[in-house]
Amino acid sequence: MEQVNLNRQVFDKEKFNETIDTSFSQLGPQQPDPSFFDTNLATVEDFFTLYDKFFFEIPKEGQTNSHTYLITESSEYVGFQQNQEEIQALLQEIADLREENLTLRQENVQLIQEKFETIQDEAAKEAPQQVLGN
Repeated sequence: MEQVNLNRQVFDKEKFNETIDTSFSQLGPQQPDPSFFDTNLATVEDFFTLYDKFFFEIPKEGQTNSHTYLITESSEYVGFQQNQEEIQALLQEIADLREENLTLRQENVQLIQEKFETIQDEAAKEAPQQVLGN
């Protein structure tokens, strides 16, 4: 019978774990690499998907890349400030008209009181004459 020598090659377990990826990461869902993002292929839907995803990570204020920046740019585009100025002017006109209405009502009440007093005075003057005339 012939003797066969078998040689077995053994790896150091720590070196093996450092060298070989055993997580099966290639089989699961892959995270897209942001460096491969082509802005020429992006859609409006992509923008809003990303906006929703990063909403709380976007700084509230800043010259660029902030909620304030988005508000300012969008407001200029849609004429929001112009609408706000028009709304403010209309609100001021309403306040002025309410004040004028109040003044007119007060004058009206005063005129009614004066007329009532005049009628009372005339009635008081006529009453004694009627009593004397009978």
